[in-house]
Amino acid sequence: MAVATAQSQIAAMEKAFAAKNYKLDATLIARAQQIAAQLHISAEGFVNQYDSFALVSDWSMDVTAQRLKTLSEWLETEQRKENAKPRGAGVGTSGAKILPQAAKPTWEDLPDKIEFPTPSAKRQALDPAAMNPGTGSKSGIKPVAGGAPGSAQQAPRASALTPPPPGSQSAWATTPIAASAVRSAAATPAPPSAFSMRTNRGQVMASLNEHLPGPNAGAAAASGRGGVAVRPLGQPALDGGEYLFMMEVLESKIAALDERIMDFADAVTATTRATAPTQPAPAGTPAPAGTPGPGPAATPEAAAAGAPSGTPQPPASATPGGALTPGAGGAAPAVQEVAGAAQPLQHSVADISHQPVWVAGRVLAEAEGAPLNGESLLLEGCREASGGARVRLDVSCLPGYRLFPGQSVCAYGLNPTGSRFIAQRLVTHVPPPPAASALPEAARSGGLSLVVAAGPFCLSDDLSYSPLEELLAACSASPPGVLMLLGPFVDAEHPGLASGSADRTAEAVFREEVLRRLAAWRTAAGASTTLALMPAVRDVTAVPVVPQPPMTAAAAAVGPADKVVALQNPATATMGPLVVAAGSGDVLKALSAAELARVPPAAAGAPPVERLPALAGHVLGQRSFYPLYPAPLGTCLDTSHYSQLSLAAAPDLLLLPSDLAPFAKVLRPESWAASAPPGLVAAGGCAAAAAAPVVVVNPGRLSRGGAGGSFAHVLVAPGSGPLHERVRVEVKRV
Repeated sequence: MAVATAQSQIAAMEKAFAAKNYKLDATLIARAQQIAAQLHISAEGFVNQYDSFALVSDWSMDVTAQRLKTLSEWLETEQRKENAKPRGAGVGTSGAKILPQAAKPTWEDLPDKIEFPTPSAKRQALDPAAMNPGTGSKSGIKPVAGGAPGSAQQAPRASALTPPPPGSQSAWATTPIAASAVRSAAATPAPPSAFSMRTNRGQVMASLNEHLPGPNAGAAAASGRGGVAVRPLGQPALDGGEYLFMMEVLESKIAALDERIMDFADAVTATTRATAPTQPAPAGTPAPAGTPGPGPAATPEAAAAGAPSGTPQPPASATPGGALTPGAGGAAPAVQEVAGAAQPLQHSVADISHQPVWVAGRVLAEAEGAPLNGESLLLEGCREASGGARVRLDVSCLPGYRLFPGQSVCAYGLNPTGSRFIAQRLVTHVPPPPAASALPEAARSGGLSLVVAAGPFCLSDDLSYSPLEELLAACSASPPGVLMLLGPFVDAEHPGLASGSADRTAEAVFREEVLRRLAAWRTAAGASTTLALMPAVRDVTAVPVVPQPPMTAAAAAVGPADKVVALQNPATATMGPLVVAAGSGDVLKALSAAELARVPPAAAGAPPVERLPALAGHVLGQRSFYPLYPAPLGTCLDTSHYSQLSLAAAPDLLLLPSDLAPFAKVLRPESWAASAPPGLVAAGGCAAAAAAPVVVVNPGRLSRGGAGGSFAHVLVAPGSGPLHERVRVEVKRV
């Protein structure tokens, strides 16, 4: 009977592995069944645990004895953790059955006590004095390794975000912190983990301009080792004072949205005015007010190209809609000059019009919070021109479009009944002029090495910040000119902090694991590197609003102001030859979930439409770091500071970290030419209509759950050519 039972269990184990397409021989199947029996796990449960561990560790489909041993050790460790909890704690996250309470191991019974020094938190969990409060230390404060009683590591929570007074000794002192002062637990060897055993370290996930010299060439890096200045651009930085999120009155939100519509309409008017010819139109053929038309010397082909999409074309013209897809690749459509400037603020969206006119408004769904639908789109006008009226927006005449709630648009078309606006052309992209004037010509020809990483910086199963340690080690081997870190640094969604099971406060974690590491790294190997810090909404130790004030006190604790720069979220700054715009919020993921797109097939020979760069194009086209409204839950958008979200100048490099797939692309004007005002791309010599390619990078997250993530390395080669042709980007796994 026992033999038959064992054979049936081995058969069940073989069937479970076969269902997951794993390859292993009969010996390993028997070994796997033996391990599962010792841990009181079913065959299906054991294979599911192996499959999860294989995904995190990037294992192949071949099962080996060493991999079974690694999984067995990890499962035993998880069971010890569960057994160390008080009775009634339930089943752990590993899915393994908890051993009986009488079989709970003690410190002397642990098999790894010699090979790997046990962290203090685990030792306390297995100590009977720790299990029974009152038998050990009577203090409610847990001592930190390396810290004496009464030291700065036991400072109260309120002092964590307050800069120390001059001359005082504090854990946030502005003097460099020696590497030996880093929390000793960070230097304590730990048992092997999925992150430490990964095999894809340094793997390139995305790249741009691979033909340029790489990091080993050192040309760009050497030009930045003398010190790269990081200077914020735009409006004065937020002071971290009063914020009105969740206390805003309706009138302030309406005023902010209204201002966005009018600014967008003014940009369209300025662009079409700059591209319009100076000669008057022929007598006897007046154009309707605010309506673009062909110039006096325009040919029939030029008139067809200047007409809005979706209108009938003369027989001699090209097929309409051939290249009018936002985000489509290939050559730009031939855009001709127009006879007059578009003036969308002169007409209401609700005015009855039998002749095409320009109107301005914003796109929204019929029901607030509902996804957009092509049959129930609404266009809301501004208060100045339309009194806030809303009408149906008919986009059936357009060959393609990309729309999302809150998007500012200028529409050209008819409104025969006063309740439905039939759009013949829709302008959704008016990128700001390039920021070339922000830097002198000598600086534009220089080189730069820039490393960009976005949080979280620690794994979800601990607070040891191993990914940050790996990143700093890589930057020590080849110091970049600028190291830019975007939050969250202490993630509010970390399981240990969210559940309250962490043995330290969030401020203590930020101080001991992040700031001390950065200060020690700067002193040891990064003295020539400029460090830029930007918070995120999910940062526990920062003000959770967008726009977000800079982490001034944290930057002062790491180093001097010329070497450690605190940037607000979002921000635009100059770094060597680049003008860089960045925001730590996941606007790409939010736009991806809210966007309504209709993209016709690409023309013959043209590359297919790439969705991720097209999503990034909304940030440039709308001149806003966060053009979506209403914002998703958790964004904490503060409309009282809406002007801080504006993008006044087009950057050379746009950094948009996201949970979506990492990428590095060049966003060219041709990709959004169909969604731009008439004549924008053709008028390269006009300051108001100039448009330059922008390099867009999503560096990904430095950690993804219990596995490592990615970061981006940007290299700018010295020279006089266009910057987008001199920028090499590599998105690598940590």
